[in-house]
Amino acid sequence: MTQALEESQGEHESLYSPEGEESHVVGSSVQEPADSGSQKRSEIVFAPIPLSNPAIGSGLILGVGYIFPLSKNDKLSPPSMIGGAGMYASSGSWALGAAAKFYLKEDRFRLTAAYGRGEVNYRLYGIGNAAGVLGIYVPIHQGGRALLIEPLVRLKWRIFAGPRYQWRSLGVQFTGENLPPDFEFTSKELNAKTAALGFHVQQDRRNSQFYPDQGTLAEVIGDFFSEGIGSDLNYQSYNFALNKYFPLASKQTLAYRAYGCVVTGDAPFYDLCFVGAHNDIRGYQSGRYQDRRLLASQLEYRLELPKRLGLTGFFGVAEVAPSIGKFNTENILPAGGVGLRYMVARKNHINLRFDYAIGKDGGGFYMGLGEAF
Repeated sequence: MTQALEESQGEHESLYSPEGEESHVVGSSVQEPADSGSQKRSEIVFAPIPLSNPAIGSGLILGVGYIFPLSKNDKLSPPSMIGGAGMYASSGSWALGAAAKFYLKEDRFRLTAAYGRGEVNYRLYGIGNAAGVLGIYVPIHQGGRALLIEPLVRLKWRIFAGPRYQWRSLGVQFTGENLPPDFEFTSKELNAKTAALGFHVQQDRRNSQFYPDQGTLAEVIGDFFSEGIGSDLNYQSYNFALNKYFPLASKQTLAYRAYGCVVTGDAPFYDLCFVGAHNDIRGYQSGRYQDRRLLASQLEYRLELPKRLGLTGFFGVAEVAPSIGKFNTENILPAGGVGLRYMVARKNHINLRFDYAIGKDGGGFYMGLGEAF
């Protein structure tokens, strides 16, 4: 649920305009205003987004939002947004959520809040690279609620930093008879409330939130789950990411991403590091390869074509391990693929994304709004 909530936030963020320009989403297309001036104005956004993911199947996300400037005198802050979304997939998975992101005082402060609930049906393969290779799974049903609050303040050098709080109430049921070999869990994991205080540090030097062709985005996120703040389990989670964008020529961009995940303590199996959880490696079913450590890296070539179209080609590698010292060249998970883009918002260059990726266990389609990273 936490990963689903954070990915849902990423879809909402793709509707924000960093320059404060207005665009109207009607159905699956965007109509730009006749007035192309820089004045920021309010708008209502409705966006049906196709969903295709090997883990939960195909479906649809329906989102509605209200984008508006908190202050007409603020020429630096992106517009703020409040909105909600619903998702249904062919696996029977569904989710409902609401989110808000506010930019204040010439982008000095940023405040994000999100709440969601839903039920997800997916496959559990066990923990570790060997379990993923073996391919034995049990169907699993997981449902619950999740809350996230995150205020950030801008420091020097385009660095934003601040605390974050998340709370979840989750229930898990194994809907099959046979568990994967050597898979172990505790009764607490099946019906748990988890709560965490953490931090988020981000340096954002991209020239666009939606389709950057130069700059860097670096992030470190840490979450500390503790009984002292209402969690049934005590553990820690850390995520590290670096995105870099290189302009090759007119209409051509090379994008690179490196990602790392570390989980310590009594973490439940559904909060370990997952290959494919954040589009870091497309081509693997999210959750098939999971452990307490994860490293991933990928490179993507992007080409803009006439008629709002675009093409991409990408390749990446990932690996999971129980500790840093257990990473090796034998368990690397390679994946690659191609994609088609259709621009639904010209001013902010927001694309509908259609990707097909192949890993060593097969392939799958991926669809969404905005770039993978």
